[in-house]
Amino acid sequence: MTLTLEEQDRVLDEVYEITRKVNRKIWFGIYLLSNYPKIRPIELINVKEGDIDLNLGFINISHNKERKPKILAITREDVELFKTFPRGLPDLYFFRHEKGPLAGKRFGKDLLYHYWKRACRNLGIEGVDLYGGTKHTTVRGMREYFRPDEIKKGTGIVSNKAFERYFQHEFEDELKIYRKRQEIRKTGKKLAKDFEGPKKDNLLKFQKKDGAEGGT
Repeated sequence: MTLTLEEQDRVLDEVYEITRKVNRKIWFGIYLLSNYPKIRPIELINVKEGDIDLNLGFINISHNKERKPKILAITREDVELFKTFPRGLPDLYFFRHEKGPLAGKRFGKDLLYHYWKRACRNLGIEGVDLYGGTKHTTVRGMREYFRPDEIKKGTGIVSNKAFERYFQHEFEDELKIYRKRQEIRKTGKKLAKDFEGPKKDNLLKFQKKDGAEGGT
């Protein structure tokens, strides 16, 4: 099952409300899944700090199902959202726990799903899982604005060894779709104002572990 784009925004609002005091990266992860249908949840939580290039505006999805080079272009607005989080050393997972016994460890594979379902329950929405409520809902909603071939390209795999040289040209079709989703979405702009950027460029260092524990 899928939602309307307006319903998707309502769920994102609710996710934000129930996670902002726990770890705002939980909301941010689900927001990214709804804005960038090209990336899968398991790929997202395996992104490391060193995979994110905010100068060029891309994420290298090094851990992916296809086992091929996969680059995700991100909009300027989302680059700014990334900048509100303290930076960590390159080998740290970006989506990691911030405090408690799991501090520094990667999000478990079901963590985002858990909070998505909890937000849906709070709103009385049933039968819509994380995948249907993010990727499938966004792709379906974009049909009103783009041709099928444009959507296919914008949500598919992009492999380009010289991506730095051809970046703006190669990824413009993808970014066109992502920008349109942001135009429709009012939630992202509102929540961006709620984010306080780091007071200084903190480098965090934790013991490196590749476990996939859940929890909060």
